[in-house]
Amino acid sequence: MIISSKQLTHFSIHAVDDKVGGVRDILFDDETFTVRYLVADTNTWLPLSRKVVISPIAVTELDSSDDSVHVNMTVEKLKNSPSIDEHKPVSREYEENLFKYFGYGYYWIGPGAWGEFAHPNELVELQQAEESETLNPKKTSNHLRAVGEVGGYEVATTTDNVGHISNFIIDTRSWKIIMLVVDTNNWLPGGKHLALLPGDIENIDWAAHSVAVNLSHDELVNRPEVDSDRIPEEDYIAMLCKQLDK
Repeated sequence: MIISSKQLTHFSIHAVDDKVGGVRDILFDDETFTVRYLVADTNTWLPLSRKVVISPIAVTELDSSDDSVHVNMTVEKLKNSPSIDEHKPVSREYEENLFKYFGYGYYWIGPGAWGEFAHPNELVELQQAEESETLNPKKTSNHLRAVGEVGGYEVATTTDNVGHISNFIIDTRSWKIIMLVVDTNNWLPGGKHLALLPGDIENIDWAAHSVAVNLSHDELVNRPEVDSDRIPEEDYIAMLCKQLDK
């Protein structure tokens, strides 16, 4: 399933025994452009100061007919999961505690976006704590960023700034971000919504709130436009990607 971040952050979350709020934000890895967590809006069932995240490993279904995410855990299991401070980066130590709690294998073991696997659900019930300590010492760098944070960042081409990031297109089979959308409404007459690939990005400057790309002004504005209404269509985003590969 192909879905946009704008659509996904309006989905409700359903545990196996009850509804548990909605998707508030999305955390992704800025190196692999892989979605690592859905941030749950839990105001209706947890204290206001406590936030929890849900790994795609737990997602069993995304239902676009009623805008819902279904997860393979109970409300109680989620309530007791390690909480995060949404104003601070998610540390690797926190991730290790979270994955131990849910009994998942560690995605950071192995060469792929999900360790040895292509899809996150293959990490279920593969606890690899001892192997993690042996093969992969703790990392101090943090590469998890919020879609809600990066959305709005200006896009810096090799010549000038053109537009801002307005949307993220996600393939929920692998949970990879396969495309970003650049909104040029505040920069160019008429404005467009242009396709940008993760491979186009040279650097994300968190201090300057900007995304540097390896494209010139003209190369970016000549990119194909993204029709937001067509994003869920089968093969639409794949067609745009093929155009960009030419």
